[in-house]
Amino acid sequence: MQTSVMNEPAIIHLGTYTYSRALLIKVRLESEDIPCFMSQASGSTSEVMLHINESDLPDAQRYISELTLASGSEKEKSIKLLRSVRRILVPIDFSEESEKAARYALKLAAFMKADIRLMHAWMPIAADHFAWGEMYAMQTNIEAKLKLEETEAAERLQLFQEELKLQIKRKHIKGVDIDFDLIRGNASDAISAVAHHYKPGLIVMGTKGKQRFERGFFGSTTLKAISKGKIPVLAIPPTYDESSFEHTKKLLYVTSFDDTDFDSLSRLMAFVRPFNARIYCLHIHQQGSLLVDETRMRIMREHFNKFYQGYDVECGLLESEDVLDGIERFIQDQHIDVMAITAKKQNLLSQLFEPELSRKLLFRSSIPLLVFGGVK
Repeated sequence: MQTSVMNEPAIIHLGTYTYSRALLIKVRLESEDIPCFMSQASGSTSEVMLHINESDLPDAQRYISELTLASGSEKEKSIKLLRSVRRILVPIDFSEESEKAARYALKLAAFMKADIRLMHAWMPIAADHFAWGEMYAMQTNIEAKLKLEETEAAERLQLFQEELKLQIKRKHIKGVDIDFDLIRGNASDAISAVAHHYKPGLIVMGTKGKQRFERGFFGSTTLKAISKGKIPVLAIPPTYDESSFEHTKKLLYVTSFDDTDFDSLSRLMAFVRPFNARIYCLHIHQQGSLLVDETRMRIMREHFNKFYQGYDVECGLLESEDVLDGIERFIQDQHIDVMAITAKKQNLLSQLFEPELSRKLLFRSSIPLLVFGGVK
């Protein structure tokens, strides 16, 4: 039986631009589901090259032409797209885990020069206090109670915003602003609604502790946020000590050799660019032909060498009977700061979402997990 290997899509050089112009084009194309890669232009420190899949060339040329001719409201739309790269959305439920995630997001924002939007999904609970007969009798009081609950939630959110702003002032952080949204409704729908309007480049979420989740270490709200849309989600485990984090020095990307890797790598490299981090691209070899996996990893290594010159990247295979045990061992041995995966890798993700295996990864590795979802 012949075993196929992962094929790198036919990629072409789209053009050479200044970094700011290239970033604007890249964001515009990716907003239209066209993967776009940047690499350093040979012999230049101020220019970068853009690359796309050959099959996307006709659409890409059309969008670039529209961008070049854009004026007025269309030009403002393009500028807003570029700004979204530097926006971080942080859902807050006033738990220790969510506030920890916000403090982690602030440290990220300081490096990325990003703005932060806190959001809290507020569910009315006043009606739960009454039986139906009592509720009817006290109908006139319910709106007042709901308004009080909403006011209290807004005050808590504003106090936490002020706490983070005080940190910005004390640490003399430049280029970072924080605002907030208070939404009535369930958390999952609220995150989707705010993300659609705010258009962040990243969602940072705290995950629940061992005693507080039933569906694996993400918890249902985080899992739904990952499954919806194309915005990367950075999940912060409850045992992670965010106070010791300064910036990402080492990042692990776990690959199952899916063709969507090449799309995810573009967004991954944009994430690590401000940190000058070392990147490990790792595949856990369990069974089958080792030669096939070595060939697939060679294709990945060639892709990095071709499109991401100047980045510190190491690619390799690790043999392990258990995927999560292998990942955990690598994280500990190499002192990894952040792990990244792509949500379309169902064979890996299904294991991460199983409660027994996911608890093992969450509570023994204790590092943030960056998940890319919705890749074309």
